[in-house]
Order: sequence, then structure tokens, then C-alpha cells
Amino acid sequence: MSMHEAARGALAAQKQKSLKETRERLELAVRRIVNGNPQVVKKGSKLTAASVAKEAGVDRVTLYRFHEPVLSELRRINDTTPRALLKETRAERARAETKQKEYLRLAEEAQEEVKALARINYRLDARIKELEELLRIRDDVIKDLQQHRQQGSSVEPLTRRPNL
Repeated sequence: MSMHEAARGALAAQKQKSLKETRERLELAVRRIVNGNPQVVKKGSKLTAASVAKEAGVDRVTLYRFHEPVLSELRRINDTTPRALLKETRAERARAETKQKEYLRLAEEAQEEVKALARINYRLDARIKELEELLRIRDDVIKDLQQHRQQGSSVEPLTRRPNL
């Protein structure tokens, strides 16, 4: 083996090591962005080749040129994410509609209770007025009796007395 071949072998090994390290950095960058905890790009950034390359500290051309499996993974994630989000959104909407129906039912029940209480309140208010009137009449009778007693009259002062 010549020195030239040995150098070529060493360069090839270094290239493979470099590609492997770069691939690992790219894959970690993808996971960080997907999980919502990137270190370089802005949190909430879309998962794109540019954002992954920036997050990994790799030139975008390198990603396109030597790391097709990472690009395939990006495409796969981006193709399935909208469907998963759509299913989640539909499920959330169904839960929200169920809650809304329950709240409407509870509100209707509460309105019926308010109406029933208003009717009871109206009847009680009428009864209070009736009793206040009876008390007023009673007080008038007592006052008349006291006045006649003070005057020394033995005749009944009022011919009309309500039944108390």
C-alpha cells in the first residue's frame, strides 16, 4: 500500500466520519424543532430544510447534497403532520360542541329555575302586601280601642272588625 493510497483511505474515513456527525446533528435538529425546543432557530419555526440546516449549523446545500434521508424524513413529517393536526382539531371541535350542548342545557335549566323562583317571589310579594294590609287594619283597630278606653266609653268603637 502506497502513501498515496493510505492518505486516500484516511480522507475517505474522515469524510465518512464527518458525514455521520453532520447527519447526527441534522437529526437532532429535526427532533428539537419538532418537539418545540430549538436552540438556534425561533421557537415555533416551521420544519423546513432551511430551519433544520440553520438549527444544526450546517450549510443548506450540504443537507440537499449529502443527506437525502434527512430530507425524506422532513417530507414524511410534514406530510403526516397536517393530517394528525386535522384529526386533533376535529376531535377538539367535537369535544367543544359536546361541552357547548351541555352548557346550553344547563343554561336552559337555570332559566327555568329563575322563572319558577320569579313566580314564587311574585306570590310571596302578594302575600306580604296582604299581610301588611291586615296588620295596618289591626293596628287601626287597636288604636281605636285605645282611644275609646281612654275616653271611658264602653260602647264598641268600630262596627266593622276583620277576622284576624
